[in-house]
Amino acid sequence: MQIRNRKIEPDPVPVRLKGQSLRGNLLAGRASPANPGSRTPRRGFTLIELLVVIMIIVLLVSLGVPAIGRVRQQAKKLECSNKLRNLTLALMMQVDQEDRYPAAGYFGRKGGQRGWVVDLLPFIDQSSLYYNWDIEKSLTHPHNLLVSETHIPLLVCPVDLSRTDKGDLSYVLNGGVGFTVQWRDGTHDCPIAPTGGRLDLNGNGVVCPPEKDADGGPSDKDYFLAMGMTFNETWKWDVTVRHHTMASVVDGLTHTILISENVRAGADPENTLHSWGTNNPYLTNFYIGDPCNGGPCVEGNVDYRLANAGTAAINSGIANPEGSSPRPNSFHGGGVNMGFCDGRVQFVSEKIDGAIYAALASPAGEKLSDSPLRQMIISGGEY
Repeated sequence: MQIRNRKIEPDPVPVRLKGQSLRGNLLAGRASPANPGSRTPRRGFTLIELLVVIMIIVLLVSLGVPAIGRVRQQAKKLECSNKLRNLTLALMMQVDQEDRYPAAGYFGRKGGQRGWVVDLLPFIDQSSLYYNWDIEKSLTHPHNLLVSETHIPLLVCPVDLSRTDKGDLSYVLNGGVGFTVQWRDGTHDCPIAPTGGRLDLNGNGVVCPPEKDADGGPSDKDYFLAMGMTFNETWKWDVTVRHHTMASVVDGLTHTILISENVRAGADPENTLHSWGTNNPYLTNFYIGDPCNGGPCVEGNVDYRLANAGTAAINSGIANPEGSSPRPNSFHGGGVNMGFCDGRVQFVSEKIDGAIYAALASPAGEKLSDSPLRQMIISGGEY
């Protein structure tokens, strides 16, 4: 057996650096020529530094979240405006084809009951729904009620917080100063304000005469036609036929409102008749305030500031239940989008002067020039 000699290396001896003790060098764990594998521990954040970083992050988030919210809200407002523009253009195509502006709603003894949206369906790419609507049946017929529950995205503003996605409607037509009803004494086609009072627009003290031509001339109905764009009419029943054509909009298409937002015209889960198919004048139109405050429209009793004041003001019914505020209402804040007869859409301030607002609602203010209801002349396109 052969035994090989093995050279035994001595353990390395730590080298003491100049100015440092051997024990201090080892305890510090610092790298040295004799201990090249050692590592210096890295220093972490202090509590104060960590708090400062957290505060900066919180500040950035607090600044960024509202900005993102505003951007999203602005995008929804733009989408709402684009939908209104498409509806305005569809209405213009309908007018061009039918040579008249649509009825806000039709009323019939047997069938024919419907709102303006039903006749607009073929012009908004909803022909199948239009042909499914049975025009010979009433609005309350189960078939038509089912059709009117169909959700049509174009009819709903994305910021309409009251939407149910079941027959909603966020847009209404310009009804001027009011609508007509059958009065308590049986008189048909009686002009009234949304508050329920009969309108004496020519100021002669005669309202809702049962006989034709008993109101003199110009009559309440003549002024009523001049102060609004769309009206409720009767279907296959020669009682109420009232509408405008492009030629009768003598104030100019640019200065006449055709359609507006009203988020309080939508569907109501507790009332199946609240849908885009309805002919209810509180849900088909918006109305300006009565400038004569329920009295006769005589000299000294006409104040157009009332057109946009109190419960008749723009955005005055935001907190109201569905169907109880036939005024322009939106959740944009500060005003509403409105579509004009020339096809443009504009954001109209809720603080608009009542006289300007009334003149924009009227398509034929020139016909009021010789009466106490005379209106101001509108020029320009910003209000």
